[in-house]
Amino acid sequence: MGRSGRSAGALVALLVALGACAPRRPPAGTIASALGTSSDIETLVRLALTLEAAGDRAADTLYASDALAVANGRVRLNAPRFAGIGFGGRVTIATATVTLQGRFAWGMLDYRWLNVQQNQAEAGRVTFVCEHRGAAGWKIVHLHSSQQLPWDR
Repeated sequence: MGRSGRSAGALVALLVALGACAPRRPPAGTIASALGTSSDIETLVRLALTLEAAGDRAADTLYASDALAVANGRVRLNAPRFAGIGFGGRVTIATATVTLQGRFAWGMLDYRWLNVQQNQAEAGRVTFVCEHRGAAGWKIVHLHSSQQLPWDR
């Protein structure tokens, strides 16, 4: 076998070896379906909004210990973490979108908070990132919310 034959053989062997070492990705949807669905994530964020509006400390369990919440441009270290939300009243969700990719999920919710007793109503939008943290399940790791301006409602 000549020099070019050996080079071609070595190249083929190298390509086969590299192919065998290449990481294999599971079929699309396998990871997401094993960890949850977009509906699960939407439910998690809806629950966070509802519990915070009610002043329920159980909302704290929905966040990762290192979570960052920003409302109207300010970091919020405790409830209420959502812009325009006060204690009492109720929250309704107008629209929601969620995207799942592996152990991360992100999305957006448009919400409205209404407190009839105090004659207050606010509209807001939140973008969020959630992470699946093993046995702890899905946790909110980041959210950023803003009140909508009156002319955008």
